[in-house]
Amino acid sequence: MPRPKFHKDSRTPKQVKVDVKAEAEETYGSPRAPTDQYQHFIPRFILRRFQVGPVKSKVERRKEFRRTGVDPEYIHYYDIATGSLDSRPIGKVYGVPNLYQDVRNVENVNELEEKLAGLERQAASIIEDMHRALLNGTFTLTRRPLELLRKFLFVMHYRNVSCSSTYFQVDHPENAKGRQWIESFMKAKGIQSAVETWLYFLRYYLDTSHSDIMQHAAELIEKHGEDLEKMITGSFIPSDLERFPALSYHVQANGNFFSIWEAAEGEEFILTHDAFGLWEGLAGDCPGLHHIFVVSPRIAVVLCSILLRPELKDRLKLLGPLKSSILHANPAPATTIYASGKESIPTNFDHPTSLERYRASQEGANDSFVFKITKLSRPQTLEFNSV
Repeated sequence: MPRPKFHKDSRTPKQVKVDVKAEAEETYGSPRAPTDQYQHFIPRFILRRFQVGPVKSKVERRKEFRRTGVDPEYIHYYDIATGSLDSRPIGKVYGVPNLYQDVRNVENVNELEEKLAGLERQAASIIEDMHRALLNGTFTLTRRPLELLRKFLFVMHYRNVSCSSTYFQVDHPENAKGRQWIESFMKAKGIQSAVETWLYFLRYYLDTSHSDIMQHAAELIEKHGEDLEKMITGSFIPSDLERFPALSYHVQANGNFFSIWEAAEGEEFILTHDAFGLWEGLAGDCPGLHHIFVVSPRIAVVLCSILLRPELKDRLKLLGPLKSSILHANPAPATTIYASGKESIPTNFDHPTSLERYRASQEGANDSFVFKITKLSRPQTLEFNSV
C-alpha cells in the first residue's frame, strides 16, 4: 500500500500502460434507463493510469463484468472527510449521474457526453505519445495536436462538477459584475438555470475548433479595444456579447505557455477532484503563475504564466514579490520551428485577428513545438503534490 497523502482524494502505487483505442467513456452495463448515466468529469483513460492491479484489455474487462457484474478496475481513493484510504471502482469515482445531460436536447440528452468522449479519444492518443517520449526528455507536437491538447485541458477545467452550478450562477458573489449579462443572455436564449447556461457553453467549446474560438476572441478584442480590460474583469459586459466566454479560453491559451513535468523516480503525482486547472502562485496581487493538470502518476501538464518567460522576467519584478511553492522547477517554453524556416511569424502582432489567421492557416499548421520535459526532484515532486 502506498504512503497515504493527506490530500484531496486519491493516490495509487504505479503507472500502467493504457489501451488508447478503448479510451472513450466506457460503461459496462446498468439496470438504469438508457438515458441515465454515471458521467465522469475525469475520464476513464486518465483514471486507468492510476489503476490498482493488473491492466486488462477492453475485451477482458467486459468479459469479467458480464461474469461477475462488478467493475473490474479499481484505484486507491483517499477520502479526506473520513480520513480513510480504500479501493474504489473506476466507474464510481470522479463523476456524477447525468452531469452532462441536456434535457433541452430531446433527441439525445446525452449528446454532450458523446462529444466529450470524442475529444477524450483524441487527447488520449497524444498523452500516450507524451509518455513514450519520457525517455528522450523531449516531446514534439505540430500546431494542430497542440491546439487540441490545449482545448482538452480547458474543457477539463470547465467540465468539472464544481463549475456546473456556479459558473453562471446569477447570485454568486464572484459573478456580481457579470450578473446583467448572464440574465440578459439567459432571457435571450430561453435558458432557465445556471446549469443550462453552463451546458450551452460546454457545447460551444466542444463544437468549435480551437482556431475558431481564438478568432472569435480576437474579433472581440479588436472591436472593444479599450473596454477589453473591463470585459475580462467582468465590470462591463455588453448584453449582446454572445461569444464573451471565448475570452476565457483566449486568456488561458495566450496568457500561458505549455510545459510538461515528470515526477521524480520512485514518486508519483496524485490525482484530486480539482487536479485540472488548479492554479498556484502569485506575482504581487496577480494570481495564477501556474495552472496544473495531472494526466498520470508520471506526468503533469503545467500552463505557466507568460510572465515567467525569460524575456519577461524584468516585467515580472514590477508586479511585486513572487509567491509560489513550485517556482524552482523553472520550466522552459517550447522551442518553435516555423514551417517557413523563418525565426518568427510573418504577421502583424498589432492585429490579433491577423495572428489567429496565420495560426489557422495551413502554413501555421505545419509549425512544430519542441518541449523539454522538466524532470522534478523528489522534494520538488512532494512540494508539487502539496499544492
